[in-house]
Amino acid sequence: MALRTRGRTEPPPLPPGLEVYRPPQLLGSSVLIVEDEAPMQAQLRLDLTDLGYLVRLAGSADEAKRVLTHERVAGVLLDLVLDDGEQAGYDLLRWIRQNHPGLAVVVLSAAQGSAAGIRRAFELGASSYFIKGNASMAHIYSDLAARLVEGGTGRAGNYRFGRLDFDPTHRTMSLGKKQIRLTSQQTTLVVHLAQGSKPVTAGELIGAGLFRPNAARSTVHSALLTLRRKLDELEPELGSKLLRSTSRGYSLGPIV
Repeated sequence: MALRTRGRTEPPPLPPGLEVYRPPQLLGSSVLIVEDEAPMQAQLRLDLTDLGYLVRLAGSADEAKRVLTHERVAGVLLDLVLDDGEQAGYDLLRWIRQNHPGLAVVVLSAAQGSAAGIRRAFELGASSYFIKGNASMAHIYSDLAARLVEGGTGRAGNYRFGRLDFDPTHRTMSLGKKQIRLTSQQTTLVVHLAQGSKPVTAGELIGAGLFRPNAARSTVHSALLTLRRKLDELEPELGSKLLRSTSRGYSLGPIV
């Protein structure tokens, strides 16, 4: 519950160890969790309640549709793979975009981490895409808050890296009036790297399905160097600023 001090609303204290972007204006916002795994549903409900959200729960696509038809919610955390069937999450995402086009939908899934699956989710209107265990929960909750502040998809699924705007749906990177178009693989690489705060190794990128299972590490490095050179078309040395490479792996850096 929010605390009132001298006529203004103060957010409740954050749970210990959970450092999250949580603007005060989002307190009391309703968020629908669509998740059929009870332990995960319980964790999401507890964390979001502690963060000051009003939480609604759905364990199936049909249940989610009933909630969205009869209640107003500000955003959705959606597990793509539900007990209703392999396509249930995608079908629900399509239904949400058709019936609630301004709703923020953050996809949180374990089994749909392939390049094709991620791209399909964005094409159907996902605001963000995270693979369970690949990004910290604090990062996911912060992204959810950012999407709610944006007012839903608006620019469906766009990411902001400082001055750089990334649109995975149209596979474009924009800096001011300049714009480049990425390949499908380059787009998926950026999305994957944007999911977590820790560096990702070449082996992990191969294991995530972004390259062929038998791909060499040098193939991954070559693809990332090509992506760097493509980004340099927007601004000299932009590629090395955004796409960082260290002994620990690859990560994205801020563009100021």
